Formats: sequence, C-alpha cells, structure tokens
Amino acid sequence: MRLLAIVPIGGAGSKVGHFTGLPPALTDGKDTRQQMGGARFAVIEDTAEGVFLYRYGSGGEFVGDTWHQSIDDAKHQAVFEYGDSISTWSEIPPAVQDVVEFGINQLGQAG
Repeated sequence: MRLLAIVPIGGAGSKVGHFTGLPPALTDGKDTRQQMGGARFAVIEDTAEGVFLYRYGSGGEFVGDTWHQSIDDAKHQAVFEYGDSISTWSEIPPAVQDVVEFGINQLGQAG
C-alpha cells in the first residue's frame, strides 16, 4: 500500500530537520551535515522491510525519510512534524509507477 498527503505552503513548519551527511558525533564534533529542504508532499510505503515515510519538495526532490513499524506510526510522525496542516492521506493507485511524478501532479491539482 502507498499513500500520499500534501504539505501546504504556509502550513506548520516541520518540527524536525532532515540532513545529508554524518552526525557530529561521528566527525570529531564537526557538523558537516547539509540540511535538506522543506517537504511539499509525503508518501507512505508499506514494504517487506517495514513502513517508510518519504518526504519530497515541490519539484520532487527527496527531502528525507524515516522507517516505521506501521502505517499508523508513519501517519503519527507526519502529524508530529507538520501538525494539522498535512492533508488527508489518499491511496496511490496501484497502476502508478512513479510516485514522485504522481505527487508533483497532485500538488498541481491542489493549487
């Protein structure tokens, strides 16, 4: 199962940051990480390895992910990060192969 929700512009900002690079604890205290951009849509994907909450920017750029034990846990994480500003989750049709392109199209329809 795959689900998608829109994160509106001007909605509640994320309470967490997503970064690329190693944490300071692994680089002798030096913070060399780069913060990723803000999310405009999120995708939950239930896989054999667990449930993943993926975040994407307005152009489809990857801006973070987290692993969860259940779909409900992933939804709770999204609400924690974005508050009530995140839209209702809708199922991504099984025929959709490119969830990023699908998400960008949904953003266009959301205005």
